[in-house]
Amino acid sequence: MARKPNNKMNGVNAPAEGTRDGAHFKVRDVMVSRIRPEAGLDRKRDRDGHRELQRSIEQFGVLTPITVRLAPDNTGDLLLIKGQGRTLACRLLGIEKIPAIVVDDQYAETEKVQQFLVENVARLKMRPVDRALLIHRARQDGEETAAIARRFGVAPATVRRLLTQLEGASSAEVATLRAGNVNLGMHAVVARHVTSAERPFVLEVVSRSSLKTKEAEALFVALGWRVLENLGHQFRTQRIALLGWAIFALEQVPSGSPKERLRQLSLVFPMELAKQVLRPMGLAR
Repeated sequence: MARKPNNKMNGVNAPAEGTRDGAHFKVRDVMVSRIRPEAGLDRKRDRDGHRELQRSIEQFGVLTPITVRLAPDNTGDLLLIKGQGRTLACRLLGIEKIPAIVVDDQYAETEKVQQFLVENVARLKMRPVDRALLIHRARQDGEETAAIARRFGVAPATVRRLLTQLEGASSAEVATLRAGNVNLGMHAVVARHVTSAERPFVLEVVSRSSLKTKEAEALFVALGWRVLENLGHQFRTQRIALLGWAIFALEQVPSGSPKERLRQLSLVFPMELAKQVLRPMGLAR
């Protein structure tokens, strides 16, 4: 017999407590209006599939609780780990409450990745950066490279490349990638030439430019960035200033091949700036 939905959502009135894989959790009714997606884990929905889900919830209610955790910003909001489709359907249907498994932070960090891996991740319309970050996290959690490659539908070489690229990435670095200020291709170039300690500073400069990946690759080689970094962290400001000038000047050079544009750049290299930036490094003559 069909059951009609109501705000009590499948009779879950009082919190039900239990354990799962040794983790403590509670099932309770939560306000849909207080739920927001975890950063990077929201995805596009298949329209036909979601309409079917919406009709099912309209007729039977939510049969499987979603998974959430408390937001760390003390707003009282809940971060959605699993159940985006069910939550969206409730919003569209005007259902105010939804049953949810409320997990603690430590369990949520593992849960949100494992759920995406257990489900058919390859079919999700995820942004490349989100897929890359999940691949990296899966390897950190002990998933074998070959298994990750099969699960995400990529080559093992791609998994290894992404792991190398994201090794040592700071939270600021990840935030820059997720915000779309720098794409994975540009980040890969920076990661090849810049140590993890200086990447956030370099990415901040690069993100404000229209530099292309091939131009960035050629520029780091031309500047001898590894040699400059080997001079020590005390010259970081000078290195970043030199890079900022070079990118700005390169953007003013007429279009052409990276090699030709760098040749043009060398012709306008300002000697005063060169002395100002390079003398403290012991490179100015």
